[in-house]
Amino acid sequence: MKSRYSQIFPVLFLLTLLACQTNKRQYTSKPSKSLVNPDSDLLEVNAVAYHLNDSVTSVFLEIMNENLIYRRLDTGIAFYAEVRVSYRLMLERNSSKIIDSASFTLNDKADETVDIKSIRSRFKVKAKYGRNYFLDIEVLDFHKKTKYTKGLNIYKLNNFSGQNFLVTSDKKVSFRNNFLSGDLLEIETMNQNVSKVTVDCYFKNFPIALPPFSSKDQDEFKYKPDSTFTINLTSGSFQLVMPPRGFYHLKANPVSNEGVSLLTFDKTFPGVSDSEEMIECTRYIMNKSEFDECRAATNKKEAIDKFWIDLGGSIERAKELLKRYYGRVKEANKYYTSYTQGWKSDRGMIFVVFGPPTNIYKNNKSEIWVYGVETSTNAVRFVFNKTQNPFSDNDYVLERSQFFKDAWYNAVDTWRQGQVYLDRSR
Repeated sequence: MKSRYSQIFPVLFLLTLLACQTNKRQYTSKPSKSLVNPDSDLLEVNAVAYHLNDSVTSVFLEIMNENLIYRRLDTGIAFYAEVRVSYRLMLERNSSKIIDSASFTLNDKADETVDIKSIRSRFKVKAKYGRNYFLDIEVLDFHKKTKYTKGLNIYKLNNFSGQNFLVTSDKKVSFRNNFLSGDLLEIETMNQNVSKVTVDCYFKNFPIALPPFSSKDQDEFKYKPDSTFTINLTSGSFQLVMPPRGFYHLKANPVSNEGVSLLTFDKTFPGVSDSEEMIECTRYIMNKSEFDECRAATNKKEAIDKFWIDLGGSIERAKELLKRYYGRVKEANKYYTSYTQGWKSDRGMIFVVFGPPTNIYKNNKSEIWVYGVETSTNAVRFVFNKTQNPFSDNDYVLERSQFFKDAWYNAVDTWRQGQVYLDRSR
């Protein structure tokens, strides 16, 4: 007779498979929520800046269609999605002075079934060298009547930023900086002053975020690489093969830390790769003995299955819990990855345990996440400060406080009682 714990494995495998084969799913009608993560109805918008010269920057745009609404516009069989893209180039976020702006419309056609795919576009902005900028991108889904925003920092203070490099994979512009071991990348630059590229190699396995009330200092990231090599440019492009693990940091100036980082992750990223990683990212709601027991288990799949079934009280309940929990892990990896996986970051930790915040406020230096009614004394506010990290423009550190202890344990206890933690006050 099969163990009841083995019955949950097909669901775990399905979630992992969905994470790496999203583009193969089809629907006869579009869902309003993500099937992998029911907490998310966000439209995934990605953007990459690439400096063409001292006054013009090209912006490559990608819109994932998973949460777009497709509708029939006539009696035919075709379905259509329509979005309007608007952008404003400013000196800084929320500035009243606009340097450049425009808008345009994108359409996508589908038959009875809608393949999950990306809609790509490109536009140019007038950004001169000598200072940095902020690009505010707004995407309006005409059918859903919903707006989404994407912010992109444009770094043109000097010629050394990572935006002087354009990374392509399989002859397509890459909107992510994570790849598979052995992937061959084509990297180009329009900067005529770059004749040599320094590549710093980092192979450290970074720890997960500490609890929001922890008084312990997080391990300091040392900038010293594990190894270094150089590439001489005979033209404006070169090729690079990704390492088995860790990441490369490419620099146009060997004495500066500015550059672009390229990371090696598993093929299922942003999803969870295997039972071992499932155990690692479930540490936020495990006690130490549970975590140690799962890590030491000979059969790690059976150990993590048992953990979820014990929490849920039944296989069906466990399926729902793990679907929501690892769905949040995937979302955290999408939006909060820096030089390590997003679920390991401070924002990723809060997102995985607490879910999407009620409100988010952003400026150039920080993000404030609010859970609950803002005027209520029970509202919880997490402040994340942006760090000056040469390896990532997406690294934020939480202002930790003992004040968060009750809120944290309340959220963790909810999970441990077999319930998905959600902000009930919204």
